[in-house]
Order: sequence, then C-alpha cells, then structure tokens
Amino acid sequence: MKNRHILITGGTGFIGRELLTKFNDENITLLSRTTPFKNQIQASLEDFLDKELIIDNFDIVIHLAGLAHNNYDLDEFRKVNVKSTVALAKQVAAKGLKRFVFISSIGVNGNNTVNEPFNELSLANPHADYALSKYEAETELIQLSKSLGFELVIIRPPLVYGENAPGNFKSLYNLISKGVPLPFGLVNNSRSFISVSNLCDFIALTTTHPSAAGELFLIADDERVSTKSLIKTIWKAKNISSFLIPVPTFIFKILFKVLGRSSIYLQLFDNLEVDNSKAKKLLAWYPKQAMIDVFKKS
Repeated sequence: MKNRHILITGGTGFIGRELLTKFNDENITLLSRTTPFKNQIQASLEDFLDKELIIDNFDIVIHLAGLAHNNYDLDEFRKVNVKSTVALAKQVAAKGLKRFVFISSIGVNGNNTVNEPFNELSLANPHADYALSKYEAETELIQLSKSLGFELVIIRPPLVYGENAPGNFKSLYNLISKGVPLPFGLVNNSRSFISVSNLCDFIALTTTHPSAAGELFLIADDERVSTKSLIKTIWKAKNISSFLIPVPTFIFKILFKVLGRSSIYLQLFDNLEVDNSKAKKLLAWYPKQAMIDVFKKS
C-alpha cells in the first residue's frame, strides 16, 4: 500500500532513524522539536497537552516518542508517556486516523521471567515507573480506540540493540569491544533481545497487516542469549581474542545491591525471555537478522 500519510513520533531517535529506512513510497511526517525534515510538526510531545497541532489527516501514527531514562519521577513519566500520548491520539483521531501503532516495553510484564517466557497472555507486572507509565498509556489507548474508532496495535519489545544503540547497552558494548578479560564466565542466564532492524521490520508490517488491528504483540529475536554468550558473540563478530573470568554471581549480587544498582544486576544476571510465536502465527513475521551479523556491521 502506497501513498499513505504516516506520522512518526520519535523519528529522529535510535529506533526512528532505522524505521524511516523501511518506508520508501510513503508520505512521512515527523514530530520533532529540532531536527529538520521535509514534512515536520515542530513540537514536543508535551505540546499536545495545550496546543492543537494536528491540521492534516494521518492514516497511520507510529508512536515512538517518550521519556525512557530512569532519572525522572512517576509524575514526569505520566505527563509525557501517558497524558501527552492520550492528547496526541485524540487529536489525530479527530482528523480521521485509521491505525495507531504504540511502541510500549516488555517492562510492562516485569523485569525478569521465572520458569516460562513472557507472552501476550502474561499478566502485567511493571516494576519501574517508566514501565508503569507505558502500561497506563496502553490502557488509556485501548479505551480511546474503542470510543473514537481507530485501530490500535501495541508492541512490547525487550532491549533493542544495533549500531549506535544508546543507554546501558552502549556502555556494555563499548566495554566488551575493548577485548579486556571480563568476570562473567559463570553467567548462564537467558535473555531476549531484538535488533533495531528486526523491530522496525515488524513495526512496518503492523501498519499494513489487517490481522494486526486491535492486537498486542510481544516481539523479540529468535535467539535467547546469556550475558556470557552475548560477550562471546561480540568478540567473535569483531575477531577479538580474550577470555572470561569465572567469578561467582552472588558476589555481583552483593556488590550491585551495595551500590544501589540492583536493576543493572538483573539486566546482566537474571532471565528475561520473550515468546514471539504470536507474531509468527498471526502475521507470518520472522526476524531476518541474526545477532552476530548486527555486531559484524557495528
């Protein structure tokens, strides 16, 4: 389907830049405060709270924008991730919106898995303010989609990796790439990730597939990796010769707790698995890009 009018929020970020490469013949408008673009609404997400900014009809909205860092309190997360998102949805719905694709977070389900992977039937159990705000936004959007008559797609990805990935993953990747011996030789956890390219392929698919309407998707690469195997994969991709030191994991648990960084401990040592089978069965989607190939290009 060509010549649809699509609004992308967060289009200048890590995921947004990749997403733009997936649309060749579409009429794209970006919501951005600063970055110049051919078609642009020059505003922040919070501006929707007190300004009428939507003057055009959009067929599709892909909503990536929002607060994601941990240095905000719950009120700040709610203002941007919930209230501003709702205000945006109301404005585009008033102009005849067909479908709203909302990028949420696997954190809505929790920060670790026990015994079985998360799937679309898993109960919501957000532990952090960011994840709670995403869940509240999902709930509000579901009600709005019913009352205002647009199709809603909700996507909950795990940690997204790829070239120029931000945040904790960037710090870990830079450390691993130095090739120094690392103390993770006994870490045998299992975690799901998704490459930015695989995620954006899926997002693009949900804008057109009729079976995506009204659905929630938990999405991830097929590969589930331990911190130990992640390090080895990066070393292999970059032809780095190094080794892992077998340090007992309980030492890290104590250390991170003392430092007040228990959330980092969970990311490095705990399990977080995602079942992506619904996306495969319902939309015939399969991740095209293997993890090692991503790191070979980085």
